[in-house]
Amino acid sequence: MAACACSTSFLVPLPAACGRLCAAVWLLLFASLFSTGCATRRDAACEPNVPLGGRLSAPGTVVFVLSTAPEQVLANGKRRSTGFFLGEFYEPYRAVSDAGYRVVFATVDGQPPVIDPESLDPAYWEAHPAWLAEAKAFVAEDPRLHAPMRLRELAARVDAFQGIVVPGGQGVMIDLLDNQDLHAALAEFGAADRAVGLACHAPAVLSRMPEASNPFMGRRVTSVSGFEEFYIERVVMKGRATDRGIGRQLSRGGFVHKTGAPGKPHAMRDGTLATSQNPFSGDAFNVELLAALELARAGGGGACSR
Repeated sequence: MAACACSTSFLVPLPAACGRLCAAVWLLLFASLFSTGCATRRDAACEPNVPLGGRLSAPGTVVFVLSTAPEQVLANGKRRSTGFFLGEFYEPYRAVSDAGYRVVFATVDGQPPVIDPESLDPAYWEAHPAWLAEAKAFVAEDPRLHAPMRLRELAARVDAFQGIVVPGGQGVMIDLLDNQDLHAALAEFGAADRAVGLACHAPAVLSRMPEASNPFMGRRVTSVSGFEEFYIERVVMKGRATDRGIGRQLSRGGFVHKTGAPGKPHAMRDGTLATSQNPFSGDAFNVELLAALELARAGGGGACSR
């Protein structure tokens, strides 16, 4: 596929025959139908409860939970390769490492995670083009990714971590969406006011956690938008995902779900919970994730004041 001149206004490169008019028509016809709303990166009406005058503990350890799902079966029976989205992993990994945090990795079964091939497209790396080769080399060479911890170990070890990050990608919807070990770990992190970062598709996990043990109920979140889901399915996947409508699921599940413009950077934070919308939101997500980690180091703060 060749990229349109306006491809970054959407999410992915468009077919070579598509020009600016084509992209504009797509946006005008479908953005209003599939977007779940539009918000600025931070809602001034709801600021987190930040402890004042507290001393910060030293940066500790952050665990990244990655998908090992290599394949996705679509509603039409088509099979396609999937996994975790490389940029949604590497950009926050780089940010927390540069901020002095130690990083460990976890997968469902302790097997090496799988990269979604779609995430290797340079169109997703326009903010930091040089990082694509850097990220590929890191995943190939870092021994921690070759022997991650098992996910079931996390819930019992929350005190060992200051935060947890789950990058997006369709793989999340295969092996992490309904994973009870991840649900239990997130519940423990939330109850302990540890930082939680969920990118793109990963916020969908919140809607599957048991309500009685879900400390994030009522929080403000973002995720991949309905229009972006539609566009990805139509242009990239060539079929509908079996689990979709993430924004609707979050709203119906009791969360305050807001999205920004399709294919544009958008991230939100509600207390120690940071979420992002799409692969172009890395820098915005990192700001919120580091703020959530700092808040956790200061003793928490829970959800926003309302």
